Amino acid sequence: MNTNKKNVQKAVRFALLFYAIFIGLSGTIMFSVLLLWVIPKDQLSNVSLPLSMMALFIYGTCVAALVIRSKFFKKEVIANE
Repeated sequence: MNTNKKNVQKAVRFALLFYAIFIGLSGTIMFSVLLLWVIPKDQLSNVSLPLSMMALFIYGTCVAALVIRSKFFKKEVIANE
């Protein structure tokens, strides 16, 4: 049972890191495409608040995943159990 718990903790640790990297890169690509090609330059001031709220949510969840990973799923704790 102990090895099963270690495997689950390692899987969650990897999933949190993968989420942060994948969503961070996807969000950056999405915002660059939106700002460079989709949104006209004259309407950029009108959509800056919704875009900043989207960025805050996307990058905030990435930071939250990394904080959870560092606080609750430390590598030393998993190795010592």
